[in-house]
Amino acid sequence: MLGGRIEDLADRDLFMIDTNQSTAALPKEQNGEDEEAELTEELFGQLESKFQEGEGAGKEELFVIDRGEKRPVWCDEDEGEREVDLGDSNITKKLKIGDESKTLTGRQLEERLRNQYTKIHATPNWATKPKQQSALLASTGSLTQNSKTLPTKKLAVSRCKNLNFRKTANCVIKSLEFHPSATIGFVAGYSKSLDLFEVDGENNRHLHRQHFPNFPIDCARFTRAGGEEVILGSKRPHFYTFDLNKCTGTKMAGVRNKPSLHYKNFSLSSQYIGFQGQDGMFALFSAIDKQIVKCVSHRTRINCSVFVDEHHFVTGGQGGFLTYWDTRTWKPISDFQDEGALHCTAVGLSDRHLAVGSDSGVVNIYNRDDLLRGCSAKPLRAVMNLTTSVGNVTFNSTGELLAVSSKELKQSLRLVNLHSLHCAPNWPTGKTPLNYVNSVNFSPNSGYIGVGSSKGQALLYRLTHYPSF
Repeated sequence: MLGGRIEDLADRDLFMIDTNQSTAALPKEQNGEDEEAELTEELFGQLESKFQEGEGAGKEELFVIDRGEKRPVWCDEDEGEREVDLGDSNITKKLKIGDESKTLTGRQLEERLRNQYTKIHATPNWATKPKQQSALLASTGSLTQNSKTLPTKKLAVSRCKNLNFRKTANCVIKSLEFHPSATIGFVAGYSKSLDLFEVDGENNRHLHRQHFPNFPIDCARFTRAGGEEVILGSKRPHFYTFDLNKCTGTKMAGVRNKPSLHYKNFSLSSQYIGFQGQDGMFALFSAIDKQIVKCVSHRTRINCSVFVDEHHFVTGGQGGFLTYWDTRTWKPISDFQDEGALHCTAVGLSDRHLAVGSDSGVVNIYNRDDLLRGCSAKPLRAVMNLTTSVGNVTFNSTGELLAVSSKELKQSLRLVNLHSLHCAPNWPTGKTPLNYVNSVNFSPNSGYIGVGSSKGQALLYRLTHYPSF
């Protein structure tokens, strides 16, 4: 058969069927299969038989349904039979109640330990509060829908009690500012005092008053690094710092042999404090140790300044010139002239815009990126609602509102909506008790706007479009 051709073989001779029932040749494999069969029968035999016979047709008997009840993953059956003598150690003696037996079962000991832990460690609030689903995840709407923007027609404003109604001032309020993270604000001016208040619009509780002898305050601001200090300036050869944690004021020396440099106006970043001089001098102090870092000079007198970031700042002054500086080289990067202005008196910056106020009352609003790149850009809008020298240009936190004011004429305050580049038509009105406006500021989330007047009033208004402080 081996010598013949495969085509000549019958079909039955092509394959061999092994009918040997002996397990001697493969003992390990066969034994493994037997063990597997026994384990399968033990785990699933009853369930399979019930399913096939139709018994227990209910799903509850075939499957475990999670109804939100917490069950232990594993239980030790021997725990119930174990007995523990409470008198064995000092720790277990504390678990004994009254005259009961000293011996407890394992289950009883577990329950006793749980109760003892609950007495010592109260249940935290986060564990008892119901889980709240995020409003974003609870909605089936589009995740890219537009946010609620400021209306362009009318501005919703409601008056609150004056911020300083509990501690009124009998002089001009030169500075009013809100803390960057806490719900407090301060009022400062020619009373030579700094007053701190809790801002809630109703009680406005007075927190602290710090007096600075022979130091009429012209400008005061919270530091940018956490707001733990207040910097105070005046037309004096020195300035002050006030520590909010210690409630103490510290006198800081100015630059020696620089009589033309005063500390009346300044701007802040997290690294520098920039004071403006009368003959083009601009002195930069460290915001950390309050020591002089550098004095730079400009060809004209500097009236205003603002920091762009940690390495750049903008100054404005006589002739309508604005200069863009770099603190890494201490040299100007570019110069540009405010359109139609003889002198720049105020400058403000947001993420998108640069606003420049002039002595004629005109406020030009520019595209920020165009000017900082050195381009000769035209203003997006020239706000001509004021007729006297502009003293304040302040953006809110979202960059949607711009407050412009002048202290030389009564009622000289306007709010510019930067979506439409027009002033709010409904506020302030002729009956708004602004008097001469010396300071304007927004709270960190634009929920409030504060106005400091020449009558010693710190007016407080609620911008209801913004939900929080």
